[in-house]
Amino acid sequence: MKTIQKYGQLFLSRAIICLLFFVLTLPCSAQDAAGVDGKVETAQTADVELPADDEEEDSSFDLEDDTAKPVFTVSGKIETLHGVRWNDAKKNLEYGASRSIARINGEVSAGSSYAVISAAAEYNYRNPARTGFRLNEAYYRYSGEIWDISVGRQVIVWGQADGFKLTDVLSARDSSEFIAFSGDEARLPSDSIRLRFFHDLFTFEAVALPFFTPNKLPRFGFEEGAKDGLYYIDTPDTFSTPFGTVPVHYTKTESAKPKMFTDTEAAARFSFFLPGIDFSVSGFYGWDKTPEFMKRGEWEGQLANPSLPFHPILNKFIPAKEKAELILDTCYNRIWMAGFDAAIPAGDVTIRLETALVGDRKFEPKQANLIKGITFTDRAMHVQFDQAIKKHQLLMLAGVDWMKDSWTLSGQYFEDLILNHKNDIERPMHKGFVSLNVSKTFLRETLKLSASGVIDVNYGSTFSTYSVAYALTDNISFALGGDVYTKGYDGKGDFAALHKISALWLKGTFTW
Repeated sequence: MKTIQKYGQLFLSRAIICLLFFVLTLPCSAQDAAGVDGKVETAQTADVELPADDEEEDSSFDLEDDTAKPVFTVSGKIETLHGVRWNDAKKNLEYGASRSIARINGEVSAGSSYAVISAAAEYNYRNPARTGFRLNEAYYRYSGEIWDISVGRQVIVWGQADGFKLTDVLSARDSSEFIAFSGDEARLPSDSIRLRFFHDLFTFEAVALPFFTPNKLPRFGFEEGAKDGLYYIDTPDTFSTPFGTVPVHYTKTESAKPKMFTDTEAAARFSFFLPGIDFSVSGFYGWDKTPEFMKRGEWEGQLANPSLPFHPILNKFIPAKEKAELILDTCYNRIWMAGFDAAIPAGDVTIRLETALVGDRKFEPKQANLIKGITFTDRAMHVQFDQAIKKHQLLMLAGVDWMKDSWTLSGQYFEDLILNHKNDIERPMHKGFVSLNVSKTFLRETLKLSASGVIDVNYGSTFSTYSVAYALTDNISFALGGDVYTKGYDGKGDFAALHKISALWLKGTFTW
């Protein structure tokens, strides 16, 4: 681990020095520059597009004058979605989703400079915590003849997977919304510096993320207002100890997020474009965007005879409060990643491959081994818990895409393995998923029918979504659809906890 940290810090320091050098040497006067027409793996949100490229994988350049007048572009989208679900407990229909979002995107380009800002305002009746204003992207990019640099809040997407995260570790994920919430919408932008070099056969990019952005998770059930939302992470009301069942009250603390200069995340990627295959190798050293919740417990009270050791019969613990306090301390852990991805076209078919080795990721210990020890003081009983355990994780994916006329069909298999599994953590050594997506357009592509789904191989839990979308005009469209979650056998599986939020929804969109 020390060796990994040593090389990670060395890579980070060199990357930062290179980035600062190019920032400081940017041209300050008008000179010939170029707009990049290459296969640039810039991840824009669904509502922000780069200036159109003539060909995706052509690395030619059109020289422009830096003194050219700026060109402004403003676009936006207004979207409203409403859905109903069946409440099994109350035996009635209720709102499963109700949200309205207004997005606006502004772009300006002048010679070799380009800037974009994207923001959104949302009103969410069913999930009030999401109501408010947010800045999606805001960054500046300067392009040279064979390089460019982007600075600011931006979304960066790596890899070939659709719906699964393997090498795509730079952008955090928003998991606070589920119904009719696509993968692109779930991406969170990161404050980063991105430097790229272009060649006919390859692209190299280096990324530094000085400000950490974690995943946005659903709230715990004990947090204020959480149970008013559609979904929350449930927590048990009691906790089992060697001395019996203890009622608990939860408290969550927020530790400081990584914010020192030495906490900067660093990543690099080489992408090659060869006849018959495009592939990339990538590396990352940074933070796991999903936090660890370190547990500690305390129950105010004292032993019947504080001068004697505890005994469940002869010297019982007498609590002063009805419930014990269980504290969840939020903390973030270092991880590293080495990855590979490839796309192989073969006529109407494209084969996609991706794999990532993720090191030092932490996982919850076995529930049977959760309590490490219990100590007593003259005022309380203190419970120590075994904390999360570091493991190495191997992620692998193979996918096939087929496009013909108005049909699109794609399938994937995703494998998630724990390499040094010793039966000491709660999750299984192997997890597998199969996904399928099919769609067809009609009426000159104004009507689209689509269906997609994922099945959890371990337990058989599923998620599927179905929709019928119709474009009334170039700017106005409507969609009717449904999201369905099912439990696996024994009520287990990755999608089992979401079965209550299955919903039927209607969406209207206006773009301009």
